[in-house]
Amino acid sequence: MVNVLIIAHSEIANSFAYCIEHILARRIDNLHILPVKKTEDADNITRQAKEFIERIGANQEILILTDIYGATPSNIAHKLIKPRVIELITGLNLPMLIRALSYAKDGLQVCINKTLDGGITGIIHVEGTKNAD
Repeated sequence: MVNVLIIAHSEIANSFAYCIEHILARRIDNLHILPVKKTEDADNITRQAKEFIERIGANQEILILTDIYGATPSNIAHKLIKPRVIELITGLNLPMLIRALSYAKDGLQVCINKTLDGGITGIIHVEGTKNAD
């Protein structure tokens, strides 16, 4: 089972966890969050993330999801990548998270592919129709 770790700006990380548990109507045991506060030291967050990974276990597959590429959470997560064991996807949206958790039982590579697909196909331009007055 792939562990999904959200490292994101504080309220965004908390909101994603709340939303997915609301949608799925259950506690998600393989979902973990590491909220990053504006005032927190990046080295401290990195240390916390490494401690979390150690608690899960060295050979456990982890998919890290962050909100914005190049921001502090993404930069921290980038330091944690171990190809084929700990991977990172940025640009988190709710369809991505649903896919990540839905395919976590299928292994890391399938989980990554489905997560990316969910993120892309979950973005839809809905055109309105002209109202007849």
